[in-house]
Amino acid sequence: MGTRLHGSTVALIGVAGLLLAGCGSDSGNETTASDLNGSTFTSTSVDGSYELVEGSTITLAFEDDKLSAQAGCNTMSAAYTIDKDLLKWSGDVASTRMACSDDLTAQDEWLTGILTEGADVDLDGDKLILTHEDDTIELTKSG
Repeated sequence: MGTRLHGSTVALIGVAGLLLAGCGSDSGNETTASDLNGSTFTSTSVDGSYELVEGSTITLAFEDDKLSAQAGCNTMSAAYTIDKDLLKWSGDVASTRMACSDDLTAQDEWLTGILTEGADVDLDGDKLILTHEDDTIELTKSG
């Protein structure tokens, strides 16, 4: 007692499904590690719960399977992954050990926390956007 659908009805349902799948705010293009490999990005703005130390920027460098981050003082580096647009460090983080002001040390820790927990990542041309909880970091490709 099943319902039989005609070929044109099946085709119409298929087209409607494709159209609905294309709707929404997500472009459907996930950012991958290969999209970022060999690129360096420098922050242009940080919005949310954290304000960068005056005169400082964030720099992220992607080389093979390593992500290096610099937030004004030390350089931190570790293997990373991107899974379903979530960018995060996947290995032990190595760091330089420069003596920094308390503000810059706190900033290093803030960025390390974001990259350890993971941030939503969106690459749009030369613009990289990281979102973690209430914070949004916008970066532009610099190399």
